Amino acid sequence: MSLSLRKIIFVFALFLLASCNSENKKDPYQNLDRRDRIRLMQYMQEGRRLYTLYCANCHQPDGTGLARLYPPLRNSDYMKANKTSVICGIKYGQKGPITVNGIEFNQIMPPVPNITDLEIAEIATYIYTEFADTTQIITLNDVRVILDQCAANDSLAIKK
Repeated sequence: MSLSLRKIIFVFALFLLASCNSENKKDPYQNLDRRDRIRLMQYMQEGRRLYTLYCANCHQPDGTGLARLYPPLRNSDYMKANKTSVICGIKYGQKGPITVNGIEFNQIMPPVPNITDLEIAEIATYIYTEFADTTQIITLNDVRVILDQCAANDSLAIKK
């Protein structure tokens, strides 16, 4: 068998394996129209960058948290049940005990007062899509409504 024929067979085998593998992967964004899919991808990319900048040092790059010091975001029952508190916490910080997946955490989460509402929307979209196994765009309007609620409710956040 000639060398060029072996190369052709090898390339064909790789193509066949790649196409079989892609059929097994379900598109997690199939329920979104083209415009929302593009918007989600933009939010995810920027959200990942901002998460790395503001959040990953404590919550870890993969969202698993740090032992009993900083709670996990990945598969977090707290995050899924408390979207308002999570979004308020990004802007205003959080204090007091919380229970995440049956483990109590009581470390102060510092505020990020200079973060924009759009950046919060991008981080929230990223963490809820990447770590909470949902596909959702948390919009700028969603964030503004939630931040108005926590600004009116001192118990939701650390205030200056």
